[in-house]
Amino acid sequence: MTKFGMYTKGTNEGGQHINIVEVGTKQEAEAYFAGRKQLSLVQFHNMFTVREIRENKSSAKNLLLG
Repeated sequence: MTKFGMYTKGTNEGGQHINIVEVGTKQEAEAYFAGRKQLSLVQFHNMFTVREIRENKSSAKNLLLG
């Protein structure tokens, strides 16, 4: 399973995700988020974007080392 995040389009929010889901494909994530927002896929794509969230394993190491 892969983590996907939903982001608003065209805003300066600093890349903060709105919601996260763990599913098999990006299409499944888009369908899930569109259903949660009660939007058609076309409406959803006009307002939001879905991107894969890749966890950076070294970030915890960097925090500990300063």
